[in-house]
Amino acid sequence: MTGPITGSMNGNGDDMQKTTRKIHPILLGTLVILVIIVITSNLGSMGGEKGKKEESREFVELEQALMKVEGLGEVILYPHYEYAESANPLADYFSSSTATAKKGNALQGLLVVAEGAEDLKIRNQLSGILSAVLQLSEHRIVIAEMEKRGNTNENE
Repeated sequence: MTGPITGSMNGNGDDMQKTTRKIHPILLGTLVILVIIVITSNLGSMGGEKGKKEESREFVELEQALMKVEGLGEVILYPHYEYAESANPLADYFSSSTATAKKGNALQGLLVVAEGAEDLKIRNQLSGILSAVLQLSEHRIVIAEMEKRGNTNENE
């Protein structure tokens, strides 16, 4: 034993290799793979911005058109698609009109929050309009009354 000691002796008198030399390439490779995954996921989300803007504009225009229907006030649409981007299946219902629809990502349902929806006639009319415009069955459209803001006591 004339050189520097690079390992230690086991019970049989054999040199044991240090495991740190094997760990460094594994850690480096894992880090490279993680960086690649992060970069590709960010690039994929940037490509969807154009479709997101187009769809958002369409729903905004539909909301504005519905607000002109007699008996309706403010209207907000929350679409739900077959393949949601997030892990939470209700995430699209609670993100105001900005959910993205990819090609082949069919509209599955629609939540409508509208002023004036307490009137059954208005609710049925709204359901019929949305069913015809969006080519969506009426049972897939949920209409809820918008919370009234301001003074709710009529005596004041």
